Amino acid sequence: MEAGGHRGTTDPADAEAVSVGLLALVPWVADAVGVPVVAAGAIGDGRALAAALTLGASAVQVGTALLRSPEAGIDDGWSARLDGLDPTGTTTTRAYTGRLARGVATDYVRAWTVPGAPAPAPYPHQRRLVARYRAGEPGAVDRVNHWAGQAAGRATTDPASEVVARLWREADPLLP
Repeated sequence: MEAGGHRGTTDPADAEAVSVGLLALVPWVADAVGVPVVAAGAIGDGRALAAALTLGASAVQVGTALLRSPEAGIDDGWSARLDGLDPTGTTTTRAYTGRLARGVATDYVRAWTVPGAPAPAPYPHQRRLVARYRAGEPGAVDRVNHWAGQAAGRATTDPASEVVARLWREADPLLP
């Protein structure tokens, strides 16, 4: 539930009900299956990486931790919004596509939560309904879905190879 982007669920209509955090989910899944487990969601530093591996993951997948790297190619407005963003600065929303996703809590996203606001249309209708609005000004944060996980504030503008190397350096001494 901490990961950025669209919620990975078998039933998109039920996505709000699936809110299990990484630390509770990894050991449960690792104990229940006989295959390698790849952990994802809120892995923004070596401590989180080490925790996931210690809890039974065979590997981790990081997304938001790499968003601000030059290789990701996100726009400057998106990158600036992530800089130092605290974990409450992201929220889940259906406002852009009709499917539940976690992103930066922009004015546009918050407008869908005020009392009396209409519910977003289901996917893919919502995506089509907001397409014209989203085609607005380049760099306008509220016009683009800025998907990001709860560890977004830990993302840096370092090259991806340096981010990955740093995560491992930070995790290594913490591993059993």
